[in-house]
Amino acid sequence: MKRIYLNENENEKDFIIERKEKQYKFPKLILIMRSELYRGMFLSVTEDKSNKVTDYSELSNKSFQIFEYWIYSNQIKDEIEITQEIINEIKIGIDYFQLNQTNPNLFDLLIKKFNNQNQNQNQNENENEKEKENEKENCLIL
Repeated sequence: MKRIYLNENENEKDFIIERKEKQYKFPKLILIMRSELYRGMFLSVTEDKSNKVTDYSELSNKSFQIFEYWIYSNQIKDEIEITQEIINEIKIGIDYFQLNQTNPNLFDLLIKKFNNQNQNQNQNENENEKEKENEKENCLIL
């Protein structure tokens, strides 16, 4: 599925989620696999067979991009920085998308990445403090 995400062949992507400034294209099959909402939408016997949705206004672009990548890959991009605000938006989005609980679970991955980021940041801050203390000690010795 990640191959489809990276693939420029737009013919495979037959559903559009339209946001204010951008259109996100997905294959319906992937949305059916990942989301109860879209499974019901695409597999129901209703008259409405629209190929476009224009909502998700509660999600920031960054949060929506996390969903987009996760829907294709079951992963979170390494370069994405997770904040508490994003975690709160993702909680809303998981309910809105009615995401299937997969392994790994999107929310669990976000929390793990958030905790790792904070731990790394704390380690860096501690190292910087030690360096400053060493510099002060070295200045006193001279």
